[in-house]
This record gives sequence, C-alpha cells and structure tokens, in this order.
Amino acid sequence: MLKSVDTSIQDWASRFMATCNDEDQIPLPASISPVELAKYVSAIANDHGGNILLGAYSEKGYGSGFQNVASELVEKCEQLLEGVEMKCSSHQARLQNIYLLEIQKSDTLAFADGSPYVMKSGKPKIITERQLIEKLGLGVDSSLINMLSAQITKQSEKVDYLSEELKEKSKLKNQVPSLVGGGIIGWLLSTLLNSLLNVGG
Repeated sequence: MLKSVDTSIQDWASRFMATCNDEDQIPLPASISPVELAKYVSAIANDHGGNILLGAYSEKGYGSGFQNVASELVEKCEQLLEGVEMKCSSHQARLQNIYLLEIQKSDTLAFADGSPYVMKSGKPKIITERQLIEKLGLGVDSSLINMLSAQITKQSEKVDYLSEELKEKSKLKNQVPSLVGGGIIGWLLSTLLNSLLNVGG
C-alpha cells in the first residue's frame, strides 16, 4: 500500500526527510541524472511502491536541505519509463522548486531505460532471474525456477559465445584482403625466382 504524503501540512517536506528510509520514502538530490532517477522509480514500482522527494538532500556532517529542480529532469525521466504509474507534483520548500513523485506498485514489470530494477541496500539494482520469474507470477516451485533460471543462463552464455564468434569472423574478414594481397605477392616472387633459376641453369 502506497504511503500517502499530506502536502497540506506546513513544512511537510522536512517531515518527509525526518522519516525517510532506503525502501519506499527516498530523498534524491536535484543533481541526479534522468537515467538514475528512472532506475529508482522502476525499483520502487517493482517492490511495493513508494515516494521520492526530488530536490532534497541529506548528508552526514553537512545536514539536510533542498535544491531547485529543473522540470526537464522529471520529463526526461518519464520518457525512460515503461510500466510505471506515477504522479508528479511540484512544490516549494524554502524557496526551492522540488518534486514529489508518488509511485504505485507495478502489476507487471516496471522498466527504466529498457531494464527492470529492484531496491537493494538503498540502491536500484537490475532484477535477478529468480525475482523476475516470481514477479511474472510463474509460481514459486523451486524446481521450475531453477530450471528456467538455468535456461536463461544457458541462453545468455550462448549469446555471449555467438557474439565472440561474430567478432572473430569480423576480424578474419578484415584480414582477408591483406592475406590475399600477401599470397599474390608471394606467388609473383616465387615465379620470378623460378624464372631466374631456369635462366641461370
């Protein structure tokens, strides 16, 4: 269940900061890139949903505060997302323009820049094969999960092998002209030497 943030309360942003955590109530600085922001949104959506206060920072030894957020940051982030239901609202905190991102839990998979993420130790990480299988509702049968996981790994290894093979073939293709050129030069030298030897004999 998504925690609601009452923005009608005076200094609600400071209260948000006082109760933030590494899972579903996260402050992020205005300097974050659109891709990194999208990863956080994807991770929260793939877990249980939650809120991001964009333009807020908290650093040990430096205290906390707010930074002005450019609207382009949120717009670019939204363009990188798929499968995400999110409400973005702009607010003022200590004369700085900040954003509250309210992210619903995704029913399927939420993607950021083409990849699904989950939260791990307060950071977005690409979802594991097991988490992916469970998220897609393929059951919790460990034998099925292990079998599908092994198949995914095998296919991944096959793709890696084919990629390397293509690279090698590409290298060989690039070397063919020089090899052919070397062969022709060798043949000409051999023919010339044979002619000289026959004349001398």
